[in-house]
Amino acid sequence: MTHFEDTAQAETALAIRSEASRWVIARRSSAAWTDQDQTALDNWLAESPAHLLAYWRLDAAWSQTERLNALRKPGIAPSPKKRVSRVAGAVAALVTVTMLVGVTASYFQRSAGKTYETPIGGRFTVALADGSKIELNTDTVLHLSGTRGATLERGEAYFQIKHDANHPFELSVSGHRVVDLGTKFSVRKDADRVEVALVEGSARIESDAGNMRVAVLRPGDVAIATQRALTISKKPVADLGNELAWRHDMLALKYATLADAAKEFNRYNRTKIVIADARAAQLTIYGNFPTKDVAAFADAVQVSFKLHVENLNGEIVISR
Repeated sequence: MTHFEDTAQAETALAIRSEASRWVIARRSSAAWTDQDQTALDNWLAESPAHLLAYWRLDAAWSQTERLNALRKPGIAPSPKKRVSRVAGAVAALVTVTMLVGVTASYFQRSAGKTYETPIGGRFTVALADGSKIELNTDTVLHLSGTRGATLERGEAYFQIKHDANHPFELSVSGHRVVDLGTKFSVRKDADRVEVALVEGSARIESDAGNMRVAVLRPGDVAIATQRALTISKKPVADLGNELAWRHDMLALKYATLADAAKEFNRYNRTKIVIADARAAQLTIYGNFPTKDVAAFADAVQVSFKLHVENLNGEIVISR
């Protein structure tokens, strides 16, 4: 990539963050937000996953700043007008500040390839010689075999693959294979299934589930492969963006049960969340949270549902 291309991409990202900042400030501070305003915002968010991710990050920053303001001592809280101005200023400042995040990984040599491993809460980007990139999420192990082959042994990764018709990139995971046809896609390996979400381009998935099955994925397609079956469903761009929020250290929880939300947070943190009440576990939450800010999630749950939150033996225990 040339210096000019680097500069152009940086300018595009800055423009997106600037626009996202304007939307967040307008949505959060306007006393006359209309249905037409919401429709315009929804349309802008739907244009690109980059719009969604920029908006989520800045909106979460606003929520975090307001949460900190709420903890101020009584008697020194600013007026509502000053408070909005202060929070808006903090959000706008994020547009021009580069945030350093934990993107650590261990690397070790293995016969006929290289293996990369991220710790819990870590992220790392592997740059291949052909210009392809692979972003590793928390607690992930990826083995490279040459420059056009890989095995996802554990965890989750996002692939941006340079297409080469003569040397297609092939990913193996739990007995299934994803073959690049010019692609951006994510793969998550859980204990009993593999999920492949196609963001851009196309890819072929070959599954050993039951009888051998082959399917070509298009943007928005999500393949779920188990030992017995391969199913393909379609998701809107916004939903795929939700699943990729981890690339910006965010969790986008859209009507997730507290049980599922806790499971997601526990992937990124050594301090685990335990939902100790079966009825509380089925409550649903909607919001965007930094992956490592367990306290922000616990506060939101406590305030929204009037639940009991306790730090017990190194765990965050939530109950009625």
